[in-house]
Amino acid sequence: MKTMPQLALACAAALSLSACITTRSFVDPAGPRLGAVAVHGLSQPIPVKVSTQFQVNGTASPKAQAALQAQVEQALVASGVFAPSRDPGTVAAITVTVNDTVDLAAAHKKGVHTGLTLGSSGALIPDDYTYTASYSSGGAPYEATYKQGILTAIGDNVQVPAGAAATTPADAFHHIILDMTTQFVQDLQGKGLVAER
Repeated sequence: MKTMPQLALACAAALSLSACITTRSFVDPAGPRLGAVAVHGLSQPIPVKVSTQFQVNGTASPKAQAALQAQVEQALVASGVFAPSRDPGTVAAITVTVNDTVDLAAAHKKGVHTGLTLGSSGALIPDDYTYTASYSSGGAPYEATYKQGILTAIGDNVQVPAGAAATTPADAFHHIILDMTTQFVQDLQGKGLVAER
């Protein structure tokens, strides 16, 4: 008989623990925030082969590959400048490598500490993304690198930068890839590398 109250108490404690700790992501407001309005769409978008690679601390991470490919292609379509193509005869090509630099050991330690305090002592974990893109269309390739960050707040009492809006990790990733891809397309236009044909 004594087991039932203990089991109920253990279940109630487990439920309250999971409800106490919140996780929110923030796009670092210090990075570029352009959106698709920063580029000028073309009447006939340029067909382009798109290849991507996602890395964590410089090591390829295949499980994020499909999401990155889809996000980059979506951003290129939204720009109105490029149309991703699977046609082997397509000359233009864009290659994107995104490297997520994060201190995994420190992130784990902060997460454990936050869990032990039931979320009352929160943690802010930074992910720094380096986006390297290159574009070629039969001539010498143009390459550029951009940086953006995502801050993940775990638990309560976490100081986040002013102007940062809370969102989900997936939405934050979508925003930084859109912003950096848009910056790349804007730079290509600014250098006269893509224009009406």
